[in-house]
Amino acid sequence: MHEHHKDIAVLYHGSCPDGFGGAYAAWKKFGDTAEYIPVKHGWPVPEGLAGRKVFILDFSYPQEEMDFIVETAGSVTILDHHLGAREVVESVPEHVFDEKRSGATIAWSYFHPDTSVPALLKHVEDGDLYLFKLPDTRAVIAYVYIRPFAFSEWDRFAQELENEETRKSLIEKGRVYAEHFALLVEQIANKAVLVSFEGIECYLVTAADMFKSDVGNELARRKPPLGLIVNFHGDVINVSLRSDPSIDVSAIAKKYGGSGHPQSAAFRLKWGDPLPWTVLKEHEHPRD
Repeated sequence: MHEHHKDIAVLYHGSCPDGFGGAYAAWKKFGDTAEYIPVKHGWPVPEGLAGRKVFILDFSYPQEEMDFIVETAGSVTILDHHLGAREVVESVPEHVFDEKRSGATIAWSYFHPDTSVPALLKHVEDGDLYLFKLPDTRAVIAYVYIRPFAFSEWDRFAQELENEETRKSLIEKGRVYAEHFALLVEQIANKAVLVSFEGIECYLVTAADMFKSDVGNELARRKPPLGLIVNFHGDVINVSLRSDPSIDVSAIAKKYGGSGHPQSAAFRLKWGDPLPWTVLKEHEHPRD
């Protein structure tokens, strides 16, 4: 259901805790006075943005589409951290770019400059940047994934994490989910096939969005320097790359029209496009 009558439109990276965390930060600012629209790479620009106040969170469009939004919207503010999108982000007059933070915490600091970042969003950032420096981030992220991406759910979750008693109970549940999640990651990784991609022998496997970072990093660990994860949406093949620090996969993704970070990037192919990899071993199970 479109809410084009609302003056504020918040576009955020869909199916992503960091993107939804940014939308949550905006919701805590605007509530129901704004329309919240999940977006993904390869999707068309949403209709009905002309003349409205537009916020784009944890996401950016190709330069041509971004220029169109800037020209037609009433105002545009973009908050992002993806290194491969830096040039586009900085072309928008009202922007915040910070590769050392995640989209969720950038958005919170922008919309709530006088309020400390909630623990929930700190954990989201810790996981999105794949740092895992905070205790129990994996438990929190696992809990996030099994709950609906709904503002009321996240608001309750955020409050429970700030309360010592409810936090303990929540973390205990999250640890159980995280253990199961880790088992699924291992099982998915074991189904990978050996391919040649960009002159590199590496593992490739299909996996849902929620598994792509952990599975990709596990594949890169098993056979350095990188792992490939693919999934499908309509006529689009989404290709995610994860690597160790010896290679910059954002440069590879850019070659195929994608972007990202040095160790985490993605690009898209259309059905019928030549695949940029060759299968070397169809049935090899890449166990340790």
